[in-house]
Amino acid sequence: MSDVASAESPGTPRRKHRHDLGHEDHGPTVSAGVTRAIQGLLGLWIALTLALVVYALVDASRPAATPPGAPAAQTAP
Repeated sequence: MSDVASAESPGTPRRKHRHDLGHEDHGPTVSAGVTRAIQGLLGLWIALTLALVVYALVDASRPAATPPGAPAAQTAP
């Protein structure tokens, strides 16, 4: 087979593919902004979830608070 694509004429420089030029894969260019916004929201969701897990672990490792009206814990003299 020939090394020349059907849209190119022999002897002309090869044209770069749209992926090589930095264009989007498919769809309108507006979808690029939507995709980035969705990725940002997902990243924020993951970060907030990790922060909540860390908070829950720190809160669970704290000693239990003494309920009001209960006698305070006695310390050895």
